[in-house]
Amino acid sequence: MNFLIAYRLLFSRYNLSFISVISKVSIFGLMLGVGILITVLSVMNGFEKELREKILSFTSHINIYPSSQVSVEKLGKIINVNKSIQGYSIVHRNEVLSSSGNAKNIPVIVHNVNHHLESKTSEISNIIIDGEFRLLNPEDIIIGNVLANNLRVNVGDTIELSNYNNIYKQEFFKISGIFDSGIYEYNQRFVYGSDLALTSTDSYTYIKLKLSDPLDAVNTSKDLFTEHGIISSNWTETHNALFQAIGNEKRVMFIILMLIIAITSFNIISSLSLLVLNKQKDIAILMSLGFSKITIQSIFLIQGVMIGIFGISLGILLGILLSSNINEIVVSLENLFNISLIAPDIYHLDLIPSIVLMSDIYKITFISFMMVLLSSIYPAIKAINVNPSQSLNL
Repeated sequence: MNFLIAYRLLFSRYNLSFISVISKVSIFGLMLGVGILITVLSVMNGFEKELREKILSFTSHINIYPSSQVSVEKLGKIINVNKSIQGYSIVHRNEVLSSSGNAKNIPVIVHNVNHHLESKTSEISNIIIDGEFRLLNPEDIIIGNVLANNLRVNVGDTIELSNYNNIYKQEFFKISGIFDSGIYEYNQRFVYGSDLALTSTDSYTYIKLKLSDPLDAVNTSKDLFTEHGIISSNWTETHNALFQAIGNEKRVMFIILMLIIAITSFNIISSLSLLVLNKQKDIAILMSLGFSKITIQSIFLIQGVMIGIFGISLGILLGILLSSNINEIVVSLENLFNISLIAPDIYHLDLIPSIVLMSDIYKITFISFMMVLLSSIYPAIKAINVNPSQSLNL
């Protein structure tokens, strides 16, 4: 009964046109706010997943650092026994300057590794875009495509690495492969060379581990320390700042876009308050018929809930629709305005990633509904303060 009365009062054709307009604007605002919020969070979820997969396919899941307590031989035995570890590679990391006949002194980070161990640990062999993954000779070297463009070199060309501290047996190296990791910084600065080029392999920078499940890196890292006293770090720590920044951006965008829904809530207060003024006689009649104040109050709360249900439901549908077709929308905007919204040379994406999480939809729906419900309280209180005798001119 209360739902029927609330519906008749809210959508009555005798309402002032201004009230109807505000009610429709409120529903449209809710739909727009919820839809855009779902779309933005879905795109950010997609970017986060793409970035995480690229990082995990290229870098180590766990880094073990040198310790006098644990020798390399003992580490090898521990690693081979642990079933969660798929492979390992001993890395000698140095920062040097690279030069070619076309460019001079470009800073790079060289990772000297064993060819066979590295092939079992990273996915670098799968991201070679020119040449091949080969580090079998001391002069072999693999560089990123951005660095190759900066040095203006190709596979088979020779580059020079500064050897001021005599860490290498030679200064000139031959490019055996060029990779594209999908991450601009790695393509610009990372270089892979053979450990055969080193004058000494007695010390190493770290040992990188590949796990069968990258999400188990934290537990595996803790187990290595508690059981064997091995000092290590995992990818959640080494890239903590990056993923924290993404998380902070998602929270900020969530708060900013929630303001759209907050503004809509003020529209709901306005529309329901005007409705109370317009329907004072109807409210007075209901009171005269014996309707309690709680019942009258619930009728106007139900009206706010109706606006919320319509707006939020349409917003969820809009958000899912936009998220599912975001790539086509971005391409259309780029063609229409002749601009590039996603720089391909930096993001290396063929499609705009989008992942709709049910947890996001639940959170958005709950917060939006609570804001709408709170916005309906003031008009509902105002409705029960109507004086029947004055409204009916008795």
